[in-house]
Amino acid sequence: MGGRQISDKKTKKEATEVTKKGLSIFLGKISGKEQLELEIDRLNSHVITLELDLQSSRNQLEKKEVLAKQAVSDRQEAEILLNQERIRTRTLSHELETIRAESQGKLKFRGTDTLSLQAIQTYLSKLKSFHDPAGGLLTAYLPQGTRLSGVISEKVFERVEEETRTLLDRLEPDTGLAFFYDIHRMVCEAIVPPFPITSPAWQLGHSFDVSLLEEILSKDYRMLVLVLHAGESFIGFAPDAQVFDTEELIRSSVKEKHSKGGFSQRRFERLREEDIAHHMDKVLEALYRILEENKLIDCVILSGDFQLIGEIRKRLPFNLEIIEKPSDIRVEKASGEEILRTVLSSRRYLL
Repeated sequence: MGGRQISDKKTKKEATEVTKKGLSIFLGKISGKEQLELEIDRLNSHVITLELDLQSSRNQLEKKEVLAKQAVSDRQEAEILLNQERIRTRTLSHELETIRAESQGKLKFRGTDTLSLQAIQTYLSKLKSFHDPAGGLLTAYLPQGTRLSGVISEKVFERVEEETRTLLDRLEPDTGLAFFYDIHRMVCEAIVPPFPITSPAWQLGHSFDVSLLEEILSKDYRMLVLVLHAGESFIGFAPDAQVFDTEELIRSSVKEKHSKGGFSQRRFERLREEDIAHHMDKVLEALYRILEENKLIDCVILSGDFQLIGEIRKRLPFNLEIIEKPSDIRVEKASGEEILRTVLSSRRYLL
């Protein structure tokens, strides 16, 4: 009796534990399924998010592709337009150069004049009398090798007519030039002085500034003057602008130019060159003697045959300032006084 009760209790206990265990397993199964469903829902949600992101990326990519295609199209169109403009620019530049070349050929100075020292003083006195209340009178001093564009301001430069600038650029004198210009073109001319303008200057005002030119013309230069021609040349030394202190005329027998051809002409020209070389030896001998006697010289003025001038330039001391002055002086017909007056003259150009 007692043993059977113990057995029944054990059996009930085991049944209770089995029931609890089964319920636990059952509840566990339910919990795992829910978790799986929740995970599936989460993954589905993530997939949807990714699909939306993918679609957005595709939309952006499509827009960028459209923009890229448009950019390529725009670039191609821009390159076509650029090439057309380049061709047009080259064509216009060529036409402009052609027009300039033709116009330069047609452009001429309105006049030229040679002014003696006395005449240039009268000329400058008249220039000083000009007065413009509006301040439109331009003065520019241009040393040798200097252009107007490199001296005056761009704004003022643009007010000078292109034809005037072109003519002014043609002048390249050894001594430079002074430019006087009225914005209203009542005055438009250049003066080439006998002695160098050494520094650039300019002024736009109510009157012309002639002070620098007056200073150059009033200075006494110790000068050596050489007028060189084959067979007859002149050398003179002047301690001021008044008179030659030393004069020397060098003559040699030089054959005239030969007009026939063949061997006879070549032989004649060789003999003529020998005569000229002999004449230049005599000129150099006299030149060195005068240089020895007059060591203080401010400048040397050369005129005459350009080939003979080139030979003399090679032989002159390097420290001497040399001025080439184009002129038609024929020493056999001119006195020393006339030669000095000619080389000391100024040249006036009406632009």
